[in-house]
Amino acid sequence: MEHKTDIRFPRAPLFAAGLLIAATITSVVIARMSPSPALTDLVKTEVAESRSLRFEDASDGSVHVYDAQTEEIVAIAAPGTNGFLRGMMRGMMRTRKQNEASLKAPMLLERLANGMVLLIDEETKVTLDLDAYGHTNADVFKAFLKSQSHVANPDVSSQGGQG
Repeated sequence: MEHKTDIRFPRAPLFAAGLLIAATITSVVIARMSPSPALTDLVKTEVAESRSLRFEDASDGSVHVYDAQTEEIVAIAAPGTNGFLRGMMRGMMRTRKQNEASLKAPMLLERLANGMVLLIDEETKVTLDLDAYGHTNADVFKAFLKSQSHVANPDVSSQGGQG
């Protein structure tokens, strides 16, 4: 004699799970279609300080950071140091090459009134919030601002960032 087992799963949890999936998909679609509020917030925030910088690889493997207006050296990252600065510049230059933009053009470093620090590449229209990479890494670039810089010691190899 064969014994049949009647297995029944309550419908309420299945209905709730289906509703949750539908709500998640709807939320993602609405978020993707709506304008990003972060960009409008950046437009409204006043720039507290800015500096135009040019980054150049030297023949000895170091990275030289120049004030684009005065051509004065702001900092030098010795070979094998400051991985964040090097990685950031490698990525920015790769984007410039892809867009056939000038590799020698300066980038704009801005500190906004709310404390946010941005690196803006006007050649490619790329804007990076440096604090998103961590405060230690952002501090490497903050040191290039005139209010933060110590021109007596322009070597950035001892400052934050992973080497």
